[in-house]
Amino acid sequence: MRVHIPRAVLFLHAFPSNKDMYSAQFSALEKEGIPYIALDYPGFGHEPPLAGDVSIASLTDFVVAKINSFGVKKVVPVGDSMGGYIIFEMFRRYRELLAGLVFVATRAEAESPEGKKARYEIIERVKREGKDFLVDVMLEAQTSPATKEDKNKMCRLRAMMEAATEEGIIKTMRAIAERRDSRKLLKEIELPTLVVAGKDDEKVTPPEIVKRIADGIKGARYYELERAAHLPPFENPEDFNRVLLDFLKAL
Repeated sequence: MRVHIPRAVLFLHAFPSNKDMYSAQFSALEKEGIPYIALDYPGFGHEPPLAGDVSIASLTDFVVAKINSFGVKKVVPVGDSMGGYIIFEMFRRYRELLAGLVFVATRAEAESPEGKKARYEIIERVKREGKDFLVDVMLEAQTSPATKEDKNKMCRLRAMMEAATEEGIIKTMRAIAERRDSRKLLKEIELPTLVVAGKDDEKVTPPEIVKRIADGIKGARYYELERAAHLPPFENPEDFNRVLLDFLKAL
């Protein structure tokens, strides 16, 4: 098989969800005839876990190998939460692949000592008890009041999170805890950049933290979306699609 696609949007999902969190974006891009790639990280969705340890660097290599296998020459990654960490790593080592950047509900900072300690405590608890408690915690922390009132959305989101394997959760949470600080990269980014925060994200990446990415990148566009917390593409797809399509068409 040989495929040549000059440019595509690349969807990078949040932890511990999978590519289906972008289902509303798939429909919007298909309607506009915009090519895209959406994949699951190892241990999430339909992708089996990787053998050995996992890092943001190794996950990025996994993503880039998929891009290359599809024959895509340039991508515009859309990264929610840990998807943003992968975008930063792509910029470090694979910037020739990038045509633009979309950071969503993420941060440039490395994990704090307190945050790292908490993540490792969760890892140990998952090993002892399984993943069910973590799914409940993530559903509460990552969603806005409007999303919590939508039983259909909450059921769909729970199903995505429950599809994650415990091995994938443990390895990926360790990777998130040990991620590199990316703040120094911001001044190097000269690509067209869109940054989106959820206005109701009080527990994971509050808007003031997300905005630091836009403030550090010359010319970056910044938006805060209503009725969304940590998962704007899933929680408020109407407004997110409008902002995303405007950005993509300008490219």
